[in-house]
Amino acid sequence: MSDARAQGLMFGEIAEEFDRIRPGYPEGLVDDVLAYTGIGVQALEVGAGTGKATTAFAARGLQITAIEPDPKMAALLSERLAGHSAVRIVVALWEQYEPDTAFNLLFCAQAWQWTDGSQRWRRAAAALAPGGTIALFWNFDRIADDDLRALVREVHSGYAPHAMIDEEPSDGTDLSAYWPGPDLAALPEFGDLTERLYTWERTLSADDYVSYLSTQPTYRILPEATREALFTALLQRLPEKVTLAVETLLYLGRRTA
Repeated sequence: MSDARAQGLMFGEIAEEFDRIRPGYPEGLVDDVLAYTGIGVQALEVGAGTGKATTAFAARGLQITAIEPDPKMAALLSERLAGHSAVRIVVALWEQYEPDTAFNLLFCAQAWQWTDGSQRWRRAAAALAPGGTIALFWNFDRIADDDLRALVREVHSGYAPHAMIDEEPSDGTDLSAYWPGPDLAALPEFGDLTERLYTWERTLSADDYVSYLSTQPTYRILPEATREALFTALLQRLPEKVTLAVETLLYLGRRTA
């Protein structure tokens, strides 16, 4: 198993905290995906996790087959979707799943990077009916306040300077230049490509902000002693509330005939 796929299975260790603290996705994103896809949607979700995106799409009446490889994550997903009979949960790696129908929507929230790069696009194309939609989306965030972001970076420097991901905002830039845009543009199996950006804010308590960091891969792979020392130092310096500037990026493509 590749390092990326192995890391993708680490979240089961913290499934309940992951479910509690990870954000969902803007309603406008769901609107845009469904407007692009059309009516009568039969959907396949790759890497459903605990159902943050699954729930949003199931609430719109979609028939969904949700693939999730981690049994602990899938158990929480099953609890969350207990009232949605139109959602079928399959506990398996995406690379092991064999579709029994052609879907007109394949969506993946925050997980496409964990799939096998040698198979992901071929398998996506094979799972979709001609004209079907692929929708890939992610939340990215950073501390909104410049001074607080600098303070948090300073604390990181004494423990794990590489762990803090401080990305520049993508607003105003060409989203097609970000992965997976170049991959999609190079594939004859997909056309009618488009991207969307949604900006919003999220405010967490200091404790919840540190808990949120604990669900991120860059922190999960730190030695436990380093991670705990860093988090203790952060809690000593953080204010009561931390506001995050969130950007949700959506990539849409249509399966060619």
